[in-house]
Amino acid sequence: MAKQYVVTPSQMKKAEAMCEQKGTSCAVLMRNVGSAIALHISRIVKPCRAAVLVGSGNNGGDGFAVAHNLRKRGFSPLIVLVGSAPKTDLAIDCFNEYKPDYEAVLSYHDQPETVLSELGSCGIIIDCVYGTGFHGELAPPVRRLFSYCNGSAALRFCADIASGCNATDGNADEYSFRADMTFALGAVKTGQLYVPCSEFSGDIVLLDIGISEACFSEYDAELNGDSLASHFVNRSRITHKGTFGRLLNVSGSENCIGAAWMSTNAALRTGSGLVTLASVSEVTTSVATSLHECIYLPLGSKTLTSDCADKLCKNAGTATAILFGCGVGNSDEAYRLLCALIDNTSCPIVIDADGINSLAPHINELKDNTGRLILTPHIKEFSRLSGLDTDYILRHKLSCAKDFAVKYGVHVLLKDAYSVYASPDGFTAVNMSGNAALAKGGSGDTLAGTIGGLLAQGIETGNAVRLGAYLFGLSAQYAARERSMSGILPSELPQLYPYILREFYGIA
Repeated sequence: MAKQYVVTPSQMKKAEAMCEQKGTSCAVLMRNVGSAIALHISRIVKPCRAAVLVGSGNNGGDGFAVAHNLRKRGFSPLIVLVGSAPKTDLAIDCFNEYKPDYEAVLSYHDQPETVLSELGSCGIIIDCVYGTGFHGELAPPVRRLFSYCNGSAALRFCADIASGCNATDGNADEYSFRADMTFALGAVKTGQLYVPCSEFSGDIVLLDIGISEACFSEYDAELNGDSLASHFVNRSRITHKGTFGRLLNVSGSENCIGAAWMSTNAALRTGSGLVTLASVSEVTTSVATSLHECIYLPLGSKTLTSDCADKLCKNAGTATAILFGCGVGNSDEAYRLLCALIDNTSCPIVIDADGINSLAPHINELKDNTGRLILTPHIKEFSRLSGLDTDYILRHKLSCAKDFAVKYGVHVLLKDAYSVYASPDGFTAVNMSGNAALAKGGSGDTLAGTIGGLLAQGIETGNAVRLGAYLFGLSAQYAARERSMSGILPSELPQLYPYILREFYGIA
């Protein structure tokens, strides 16, 4: 599968220009857009009356092509000219070519009340008004139109980006078109990852419109995708448990038994050959009653202390990966224990949750560990690590994660609705799998265990982190096929890993 990208509008223009040089014209791309969007809509919506809101530029041309292809699929398309008549040559050509397919063409400027009345009978509304070149504020009449659309019962779709949003920095007019689903054309736009634009985008679906991977000479980040599954460890008959690695999971405390259970369970479900849970006695005793496949290393009582460093480091000598921090408690003792593991081992170490919190005050003491440390903070934890304001991070996730990873020589997975991975060499990727089912306590523990289990099997560090994030998000989408996201528990999701790997990728 070809690589997929996150780009700014200027980077997208360069990719389109390169595509044209290679023989695919912008006119062909516009028609590809219409076909791809109509096909996707037809898969999730039965034919109905469809309002297509169009602007005067090429985004409006995309709308004319969408309406034409919807007609072919049984929909009745109503064209609403939000501004003036089409102005660009591409849009004019599309409008004239497909005009016979439209139920009607209405001008919002000339007939605002008629347009609002007609929208009330439409099952879907498609925004093809401003596109990626928009910045600033919407005009009052357009705000009124979008307010009406946003309050309607119709399903709302956007071509490329919600009108009123800035595709570069994510700023948005408060009355921007609010989509249930946005079709990112050829590449996801950088601004869609940031608030408030992300709040207007709904689900983002990347569509292939005929621009090849080779056309993207510049981009802000790669996207995680199906190709990551090729890095998963497949199974040969002539193997044993040691073949698939050993994870040492240092997690849990008297008040956080669940964090130890969830992270250990996730590591086992990824296929790690041997998983050892090192924790206080109360945790290991409790987890052992329901999780029988791992090894237990009891370390004192109540909370972990640096007194158990020697025993822990001795066990870590045979580990192929270490997970540290899920529910261990935020303390200087936890930090000293982490330092002991870093100083006395050479395998990859995933640092999560309380491990991150205990590390934060000492981050400038972090040594060069040849890129073997993986930090998995959520936004607030990253704020503690970096000293940056959470609002700033939310608006600059890509650069924040990248700069931190390069500065400290670590791998970072900055967890959010769209999580960002950054490596010590500056490579950046975005994970877009997942849904709101993951917005629950325990998700971070489960994800950390998933990554740890993959690392233990010998998967290269960057690929293991990206694959773990992608697989975990995909499991939430898989679970939501038949159940409400409200009731899906993070602890249930690793049970789905074997089914997903078999169904989607044929991995044994």
